[in-house]
Amino acid sequence: MSRMYAGFMVAIILGMLLIGEVMLGQETQGIGFSGDVGLELSYTAVPPLSYNIETDLTLSISVTDFTFESATVFDLSGFQAQGFGASVDLGAVRIADEVLFDPYFSWNRLSVDAEIVGVTVGLDLILADIGTQSPSYSMGAVLELSSGVISGFSITTLTGFGATDLVNVLDGVEAPYSYELLELFYHLDNLCLSPIDLENLFYLAPTIVSGFYFEEELVRLEADFCGIISSSSTWLDWNGFAKEVFEFGYRFEEPSLAFLTAITIDESFAISGLDFILNLEICEVQFTSWTSFAAPTSPSVLPIVFSGQGFAVSFELFGVDITSETDFDGTFLFERQRLAIEAEIDPVTFTSLTVFDGSGFSSQCLQAGVTFCGVTLYTTAAFDVGGVIEVSFGFELAF
Repeated sequence: MSRMYAGFMVAIILGMLLIGEVMLGQETQGIGFSGDVGLELSYTAVPPLSYNIETDLTLSISVTDFTFESATVFDLSGFQAQGFGASVDLGAVRIADEVLFDPYFSWNRLSVDAEIVGVTVGLDLILADIGTQSPSYSMGAVLELSSGVISGFSITTLTGFGATDLVNVLDGVEAPYSYELLELFYHLDNLCLSPIDLENLFYLAPTIVSGFYFEEELVRLEADFCGIISSSSTWLDWNGFAKEVFEFGYRFEEPSLAFLTAITIDESFAISGLDFILNLEICEVQFTSWTSFAAPTSPSVLPIVFSGQGFAVSFELFGVDITSETDFDGTFLFERQRLAIEAEIDPVTFTSLTVFDGSGFSSQCLQAGVTFCGVTLYTTAAFDVGGVIEVSFGFELAF
């Protein structure tokens, strides 16, 4: 009880500090000062009869071309994580630094990006603790070159020394046009998430390995010209070719129609994945079909077999946005159904996400928020057939 009482006292003190910051922000708007603060308290059930309470605090301040971000996580066992980020934009050059403690020192990333005549050159230096039982520090570097001088065409190369998973520098997106056309599916994935998203704020970074040697190369070509969309992402390691993801499709404006084929080739030059995507939008109704094939898990005469089918549709009805997704597995049987309802009656927003599986009801998530005078108050509740999964309360304050 003393720990919870102390937590509430800290929240009250923080609230008083935030009011002071708002007043300061009102006085300094003329010099480009702005920022926001978020605080969230979450109750999470821990089966069978326990629970955990977590407090997340985020802070962001911008002064002209300088930005500072901070994220802090506490729970009933104490301090859990702390991330700091700072960046400065000098026009043609941008410098940023991020530090993460999780709960001990995890990594520090220093980034320098320069743009010269349409060509971007970037260098990330990362110091990380890669030890499991005891601290063990290693350095990694990622060199980025990218250019989009020719309209509709772009090239990006990432070279990692002592670093792997370079696709995380590109927000973890392996196939850019597939990610764009599958907007409805990813929208449902991110629905009902907390506005304070600590994982995307500091955690998405290349993986540092032992030794400062060449580890991985990622080359991406993209083309979007006269309705043709295409991309090629090639991974190389010290053994040579490692992976290839190739996309090719067409996109039309009236009616809004796009279809795309994405092929994944593994290190043995065999097809390990094949996706067919169709996206159609007519009269504010958007429909997406996603058909997937993958390499069989057991010996088969076929190189790839059917692995799943998904349909998603979104439309607006009386000011309410409705999005539905239906998935079938590799045996052509029903796998999952997700139904989202989003409504906004200024200043109130409401979101509901219901999930069904082969056995019936699976889970439900409800989120409501209200915004006034730069302050957003929200609450989220999630439960399944076993009861409450998580309940959270929070606010965001912009100044």
